[in-house]
Amino acid sequence: MLLGVELTEVPEEAWELIEQIMALGSKERHKLGEAVRLGIAWNFAHESGGGEPWHPLAPMTVGIRRHLGFAGQHPILQRTRELKRSLVEATHPLHLYREEDHEGDWFFEYGSRDERFPVLHAGGTTEDGHPVPARPMTVLSDPAIQRLADTITYVLRERWKRLPHQG
Repeated sequence: MLLGVELTEVPEEAWELIEQIMALGSKERHKLGEAVRLGIAWNFAHESGGGEPWHPLAPMTVGIRRHLGFAGQHPILQRTRELKRSLVEATHPLHLYREEDHEGDWFFEYGSRDERFPVLHAGGTTEDGHPVPARPMTVLSDPAIQRLADTITYVLRERWKRLPHQG
C-alpha cells in the first residue's frame, strides 16, 4: 500500500510522473550529498553522532595529545583534522562516496578510507590492544536529518516545476 491506496490502483501515468520526479540528476544528488556532509561536519563540531555525545577521551590519550603538542581533551577525533576532512571534503584523497542505483532505488554511502575510521567510528581495539569506544561520525543528528529532509523536499519541488505539466 502507498498512502492507503492499493498499488494496483495507481494508474501507469502516475508511476511515470513519480519516476520523472525521482530521476535525480547529478546536480540534485550533489545537493543531497552536501546536506549529508554538513550533517557529518556538525557531528565533529558538536563531538557527537546521532545527537549523542561522543565518549570523552581517556586520560592516557589526553596525556599523549598534550605531549605531542595538541590540545588535551578537545577537539575529539581532530588532532590533525585529516579524519574530519576525509569525511566532509569531497576532494580529499581518502573521502569515500559511493552511489548506486539498484532496481530503481538510489543508495549513497559516505565514509572515509582512513585506516583509523572503522575502529574510531564503531569502536573496537587499537593495534596495541587498547579499547576504543564507538564515536559514530556519520550518524546524523535530528537537525541534520531535518536539513536533509528539507533539501529533498526542495529538490523534488524544483524538479516538479521543470516537468511539462498537463493542462
